[in-house]
Amino acid sequence: MESTLKFDKKNIPLRIGFFLVGLLIMGLGISLIAISNFGNGPWDAVNIGLSEKTGLSIGVCMNIAAIIQIIIGGIINKEFPNIATMITSISLGLFIDFWMLFLGDIEMTSYLMQFGVFILALPVISIGISIYLVSKLPNTPLDYFMLALKSKLNLSLMTSKITSESIGLVLGFILGGTIGVGTIIIILAIGPMIQYLQKPCNNIFDKLSNKVKSNSKSVTSLN
Repeated sequence: MESTLKFDKKNIPLRIGFFLVGLLIMGLGISLIAISNFGNGPWDAVNIGLSEKTGLSIGVCMNIAAIIQIIIGGIINKEFPNIATMITSISLGLFIDFWMLFLGDIEMTSYLMQFGVFILALPVISIGISIYLVSKLPNTPLDYFMLALKSKLNLSLMTSKITSESIGLVLGFILGGTIGVGTIIIILAIGPMIQYLQKPCNNIFDKLSNKVKSNSKSVTSLN
């Protein structure tokens, strides 16, 4: 498993910075998807379908899905489910609400505009995920589930992301959630983007981390 607080604690301020910046950018991407009205993510389709089946709000259904993802991820990893991922999920929700304050009133006046905003959102989400995963702080429930699949099945990051989103697609279809062309694009595009971006994000973090360590040693030697 790649994330759950196994790291050099001396880098914690830098990790928190990557964590928050990554979630902030990811929240922007998700907000762009929402205002584009071009297509839902696979797990959004699950939440919508579950809401329609049960009469519960989409927000409640999101939390139900998150808890299930955490439990299954824990079972796959043979560990007590990482409840801390719910904190990450709540933080992401706050960032989405923040961006929607600025973007929520934007109207898509044409199909081309919808498509353009949707396509812009894909790399934004991928960059956000890639940055926050570097922090190795608690993942979102979905990414916790994804990384559990990656570890258990020995998959690449790209393949594990596609696999977890495909599971959401099947569940969303069964539950009658809204699935369209945009949903398929999300499944096929975000996994490869994250796979491509992970290495440069790790390299940037390592360079900054080494710089922090170097500065810390310099201060210590002066004292």
